[in-house]
Amino acid sequence: WRINRAISFALGLAFALWITLAAPIQLSADPLTLFLAGAIAISAMILPGISGSFILVLLGLYPVVLGAIKNLDVAVLAVFSAGCLLGLLSFSKLLSWLLARMRDLTMAFLAGLMLGSLVKVWPWKQTLTWQTNRHGESFPLEQVNLLPWQFAQITGENAQLLLAVALSLCAIILVLGVEWLARRRQVEVA
Repeated sequence: WRINRAISFALGLAFALWITLAAPIQLSADPLTLFLAGAIAISAMILPGISGSFILVLLGLYPVVLGAIKNLDVAVLAVFSAGCLLGLLSFSKLLSWLLARMRDLTMAFLAGLMLGSLVKVWPWKQTLTWQTNRHGESFPLEQVNLLPWQFAQITGENAQLLLAVALSLCAIILVLGVEWLARRRQVEVA
């Protein structure tokens, strides 16, 4: 049983790494693609660590959806929203079913997803390529993660490793403290 959980965790980790390290593609903005992108993006929003907007960026449809919102393009928004609705209803049912029948394996997979998605929020990065939006603002398109000392060496900036470690420990202590308070309150109520 432990082996199955370890495999489930490894699959979640591998899936998150694959998603977060994937290079963006450019899909066409036809109705079927927008519908499927809506279903996939909203499903990603349910999963821990994966952003629906990031999925749209990977699919090359983020500017299309954002443009439809800004211009109130009802046709595009209706197709995308229908995909979101179907994705939300079907994926939430699937996730509930998995949690009811295979709770430990599903939780191990979700823990792997969260750990693997940390690659995306790794603070020490080198930007390889930039993209400029229509307002002339540049933002990183492709980045590579660096170790803190590599970051300091390449950029010449302080990596602030001690601050990052201290804040991480504070976050861990905060989560454990909230869990402890919740359990204590549960005991008092019972």
